[in-house]
Amino acid sequence: MLLINLSKPSDKYFYKFAKNRTIQMKKILPLSILFLSTSFTFSQAINDSSSIKKPKINRWSIDVSFGNSNGIKPYNDGYFSTENQKFLGELNLNSINLGARYYLNKYVSLKSDLAFDRFIPTDKKSKIFDVAQFRFSIQTIFNANSLFGIEKSAKFKIFPHIGLNIASLKTIKSSQNQAIGSPDQMLGYVYGISPMYNLSKKAALFIDLEIINNFRQHNTWDGNPSKESNNLNGVMSNMSIGISYKLGNPIVVVSDDELKKLEAEKVKGLEKRVGEIETLMNDTDKDGVADYLDSENNSVAGVAVDSRGVMVDINRNGVPDELERYFEAKYGTTDKDKISVEKNKTSQLTGFDSKEMSKIDFLEKSINDGYISVFFEVNSTKPNTLSLDGVNFILTYLNSNLKAKVDIIGYADNAGNKSKNEKLSLARANSVKKILVNSGIDEARLNVISGGEAQINNSSSQDTRSLVRKVIFKLR
Repeated sequence: MLLINLSKPSDKYFYKFAKNRTIQMKKILPLSILFLSTSFTFSQAINDSSSIKKPKINRWSIDVSFGNSNGIKPYNDGYFSTENQKFLGELNLNSINLGARYYLNKYVSLKSDLAFDRFIPTDKKSKIFDVAQFRFSIQTIFNANSLFGIEKSAKFKIFPHIGLNIASLKTIKSSQNQAIGSPDQMLGYVYGISPMYNLSKKAALFIDLEIINNFRQHNTWDGNPSKESNNLNGVMSNMSIGISYKLGNPIVVVSDDELKKLEAEKVKGLEKRVGEIETLMNDTDKDGVADYLDSENNSVAGVAVDSRGVMVDINRNGVPDELERYFEAKYGTTDKDKISVEKNKTSQLTGFDSKEMSKIDFLEKSINDGYISVFFEVNSTKPNTLSLDGVNFILTYLNSNLKAKVDIIGYADNAGNKSKNEKLSLARANSVKKILVNSGIDEARLNVISGGEAQINNSSSQDTRSLVRKVIFKLR
């Protein structure tokens, strides 16, 4: 710990020196901040394709450390920095450092720091000297873990760093000259390494080991000037321990392989969503209404449907209006004009030519081709409510054609046991038969058949399986 006693002449000088250096640093700092800001702006303009898109977070951290600084060379004769007899010399707390760091990406960060060092001899054989130094540096820091692909070591990381150092060295007391001279303005480069251990998501403990080489230095580390023509190459070391604290959320470190995996999962998810949309847009009965909106996806081809895909039945008698007009035209009216009109309407709306309809029984074709169906839920033998229109259609036809007989064929999807599905399909056919018998149809006119499991191209699709859980009819 540094203590200042203003009653001592040397400490008075030190106090004045520190005050003057503070004023000078206030002049230097704005220029330094401007330089850093320009560097940051330029760095952010670079397209960093190896990292995740920069999140909107605060990437700043504050570093505070305390340690030991030693001037290694040069010294004048009779001056020593440490005792040679002791291992690593004499360590004493004579340095404090305050820095700010900005993370550009997972590989590189920039750091600016301001430090104070005070050099005094620890060897009693040395002549007396007391020297203070203010230094300011701008450094680039590299994340060795990310550079060498060892991001999994999340707790412990290595950060080599290098940068430019500016310093002001001031003599407080000297055995040669007690008068305080003008400060020595020095310029050099700094390099080092900082092992860091993460204590939490925001706080980390670090040790910083660095060497400063001054290529412009006039005073020695004992505070005495060299010749005017002599430019010294000064070297000093610093070892400190401190805390780094992130002001915002930490940067998420993701490897290239993880990025590719995330991208592949994203593409897979989009393909799945597109596939689902394509399935929803299927129009099984070709009535112009997509299946996901179609409440009756077994509409007779060419018959008009409403916005829900249900065949239009204004009088709600269970038979679509267009087929009902065909019934009347062919079976149910003696008005020749009306028959003619209804035939024309039917041919226009269904796309069948009236001459063709005289040869082919359109109604029987609709039944035998499976357009009239009854659908069921999974493992159920009770028809869907919407499928009762198909039962009504067959009921109407059988009541209108008293000699007609019909096979009732039940089907199941291919999920589950095959033998069980065959029994289920037969039970569905018997369920429809029971409804028709209860509605007045002679049981002798009805024959039930188990169709078993229906053939499905895509058995993994729920929509596809729902279309084959049904009962269809064949006229005999």
